This record gives sequence, structure tokens and C-alpha cells, in this order.
Amino acid sequence: MWKNKVVGNARASGSAETKSAAVAAGRKLAIKRGTAHYIHTKDGRVGERRSYPRARS
Repeated sequence: MWKNKVVGNARASGSAETKSAAVAAGRKLAIKRGTAHYIHTKDGRVGERRSYPRARS
């Protein structure tokens, strides 16, 4: 089970059976919020980091 969690929240924002599905859902959430998306490995280390800045209106 892979989970997406927003920093500061006590509970996971969502979960998925595969890492690729969790990464896709996490990416959508980060783009919507205009934040960074950290992708962790199974052992909990940060494997990748992507930034999605907010669009300037």
C-alpha cells in the first residue's frame, strides 16, 4: 500500500495499491496546490522531488 500525505496533516490524503498510481495522484494534488511533491522509496527516503509553483494570474 502506498499513501499520499500532505505535510502538516495527521492522516493520509489518499492511498493506492501501486507506487505509480500513488505518484500520479500525488502529482495532481501538488499541481492543484502549487507545492512540492516528494516521492519516497520503500525505506522512507526521498527518492525524487518535484516543484509545481502556483501559476501567476
